[in-house]
Amino acid sequence: MQTFRRRGFTLIELLVVIAIIAVLISLLLPAVQSAREAARRAQCINNLKQMGLAMHNYHSATGGFPLGNTLAYSDPGVQTDWGTWSAHALMLPYMEQAQIYNACNFSWDAWYQSTTGNYTGHPANTTVWRTIISTFLCPSDGQAGQIGGTSVSGDNANTNNYFGSLGTTTNPWTATSTGIFAHLTSYSVASVTDGTSNTIAFSEALVGDTGRATPIKYRNGVDPPGSLADTGNAGQLDANTNPTWAMTDLQNCSAAWNNPATLFENNKGQRWCTGSPGITLFNTIVPPNSAQYPWAACRFNCPGCGADYGQYVNVSSNHPGGVNTALADGSVRFVKNSVALNIWWALGTRSNGEVISADAY
Repeated sequence: MQTFRRRGFTLIELLVVIAIIAVLISLLLPAVQSAREAARRAQCINNLKQMGLAMHNYHSATGGFPLGNTLAYSDPGVQTDWGTWSAHALMLPYMEQAQIYNACNFSWDAWYQSTTGNYTGHPANTTVWRTIISTFLCPSDGQAGQIGGTSVSGDNANTNNYFGSLGTTTNPWTATSTGIFAHLTSYSVASVTDGTSNTIAFSEALVGDTGRATPIKYRNGVDPPGSLADTGNAGQLDANTNPTWAMTDLQNCSAAWNNPATLFENNKGQRWCTGSPGITLFNTIVPPNSAQYPWAACRFNCPGCGADYGQYVNVSSNHPGGVNTALADGSVRFVKNSVALNIWWALGTRSNGEVISADAY
């Protein structure tokens, strides 16, 4: 009589194998995520390099860097400097985006603005401001390029992660700044006496939470009731020359951030084509991904207005440890979250006489 032996796993053996597989997966997944983030960070660096190169090609063609924003008509006979064109838009021909550039009607503004109710400028450029350009989006920011909300005009698109530097200047309407960009003003390489390799031109930041059903708090902006930056002789506040006033402002912003009544749904990075602090411009006052000042933007005396033309606009990222920045020489550097406040301020100014070592940030 022939007998057969059944072969198989006991329950204990099976559980051990499952446990080993689970451990291996738990070890593998972080490595996979790390590899993906490395690829996203490399793409982000490449985007900033393209912008740095475009900025210098623009300089070669015109003799200066792009304006922070332009002057345009909002309605027939009505000129405005609000909601007009950004440095990003002016650089389009040097970023292989000539077709979109040619579609821009620079005589008219690029955002909602009118004194008559006709809104001529805004509709004239609908095709342009609805266009999403991947070079202006950081792949590590999952909300970048998304459109939410109920607006049929598509105003809730968050289409920009890269912001031009105003340096340590907080007045969004002044025609001078300590940074590379300024309101209605073009600076040149000759203006960057600190050295183009020591001065930030662009940095990345997470877009706001406009259009989300449930806003994300760390993407929120804040609206404190008053600002030292807007009073007396501090109309053009430079944090380097008014550090006490600047720090008081930052404390007021943080106090407002803890008060739900002063949070607003943030339109930060809403349009790449609009030249405005909070939309395509920032200032180098709050260090990257600050835990002490965790709000995305701070705008005084304009309840619920959003980040645009806010006095303080912070940079941030989903990259571990810091943010990518493009210096005025076109190179890209990673600035750590732990950068000292004085170093961050110095990196923003183009002609303050600071000497900065590359290992300081």
